[in-house]
Amino acid sequence: MRPATRAPRFMPILACALALALSGPADAFPAKPRPRISDSTWVDHDGRPIPKPPDGEPDFYATEFREVIVDPISHALDVPDKILLASKPLGVKRFREASDVNAFDEVPNSSWFTNRNHVKPVRVASLAQGPDSTTLPAKPWTIRHPKHGGASAGFQITDAAGRKWLVKLDVRDHPQLSSGADMVARTLLHAAGYNVPHNEPVRFTRADLTISPELLRGEKGERLTPADLDSVLAKGARISDGSYSATASLYLPGHVLGATNLRGRRHGDRNDWYDHRDRRELRGLYVIASWLGFWDTKDANFLDTFAEAKDGSGHVQHYILDPGSSFGADADGVKRRQSGYEGVVDFGWMARRLVTLGFIEEPWRRARQDTGIPSVGRFESDAFHPARFVPEVPDPDYQRMTEGDAYWGAKIVASFSNAQITAAVQAARYEDPRATRFLIESLIQRRDKIARYWFGRVAPLDFFTVDESTLRFHDLATDLGLAGQRRYVVHVDEEPEAGARWDRWVELRTPELPLETLGEGAARAHLELSIQGSRAKPVAVDLERVGASWRAAKIRHG
Repeated sequence: MRPATRAPRFMPILACALALALSGPADAFPAKPRPRISDSTWVDHDGRPIPKPPDGEPDFYATEFREVIVDPISHALDVPDKILLASKPLGVKRFREASDVNAFDEVPNSSWFTNRNHVKPVRVASLAQGPDSTTLPAKPWTIRHPKHGGASAGFQITDAAGRKWLVKLDVRDHPQLSSGADMVARTLLHAAGYNVPHNEPVRFTRADLTISPELLRGEKGERLTPADLDSVLAKGARISDGSYSATASLYLPGHVLGATNLRGRRHGDRNDWYDHRDRRELRGLYVIASWLGFWDTKDANFLDTFAEAKDGSGHVQHYILDPGSSFGADADGVKRRQSGYEGVVDFGWMARRLVTLGFIEEPWRRARQDTGIPSVGRFESDAFHPARFVPEVPDPDYQRMTEGDAYWGAKIVASFSNAQITAAVQAARYEDPRATRFLIESLIQRRDKIARYWFGRVAPLDFFTVDESTLRFHDLATDLGLAGQRRYVVHVDEEPEAGARWDRWVELRTPELPLETLGEGAARAHLELSIQGSRAKPVAVDLERVGASWRAAKIRHG
């Protein structure tokens, strides 16, 4: 017998039908692309050889205007969307499940994402050295071009080994602010599974720099004199030994195609199976970005390159750029107090201030963000709320995030141990020990808040295996020490081949279900596992009989 609190099964269907009838072809339910691969795979196979797509990227200002002004107004006036939102308690979902999720509710390895820490822990020693090698730009450096675009001062160089780098100075009076934030955030993003460029925090002196003769003479329309260079360096930060503090970014391999369009797909990329708004690794990035305070995740901070083979074919690789705008840092100094709490143009807070005549106190005013540490800037964890993190520009991927996507992101964040977080922060080699201590403590506190919040909405029961006729799983909250031993409730729907069907409930004291409890004639079984006494949404597990045993055929969270 079902508990009285469970809604009848026909209610979500009726509510969904009503919403669809009123909304017409609502954007909340786009056509799902035809899958190119088996949904049980752990590899997306989007690295197949293709011709090089044409260069191109979204128009920066047009995209900013649409995301910041047009879309928020359109969303506020979208009546069908409000009907879908009101129908949420009845089981109606505003957005379709992410398109690139496999049968095990995971994101397959692809040119966007590689499963790392939450599947197999990254070694602490690897985190201590950063995402990849410890290659540094060999000195002396030859400046080939001034830095164009962006808020930070800097220049393009060729090092003594002939490698090309972009050097970005930390802002004056804040040594290691952006370079340290970039190193820590990039290390953790890579361990989480994302592709990042090879950036290194560096120190250099004026004597390490030489201006190329071509640039000195202005032969190619650009000119940089020693006086110009001194003016650039005057904007930079120095550490205690007098050297300059900066980030050196090695030029990415392959042909640069341009920034990623977070709304759609790249024209000409035959491997780009899914609408980018429907990729879980981009939706769930919200949770990981909230952990790092990475508030600048607009299109321009992603980059596509074409890894080309000798025959001219290749594939597109997708990178996250500039995570130096994390924690308390911005490209041109300490971040704004509002960053992470409200958008650059936030109509919601504008309306609240208008209605209250300005007497409302915004969260960023209440949060104690000023650390007093020049290399950290403004950052905090006490007032941090995992679901109220706001990027500078509305992100179309984040807006489609479901609780299943959020759970996936939270699972990745929760997978980082204290030792791993410590190693990632130490990779930045902060000169000020206060910065190291503060960031370690803040990241641990924010990690635990994220896990408690999202695991309280979706039951953190995961990593299901069938072992000797027993279905075993992990309670991630218990594994992480965020909860004690708990009991679990399993709702079983059996469908024997004879055609009979019945529902029953099984209570478990440990995270394992003996499958001998299933009917001998059953070929399939649908399970819903929940935590006793918790309001978190259950986990759905579909089992299929294979000979005399069973296998997990499909898993879904939220």
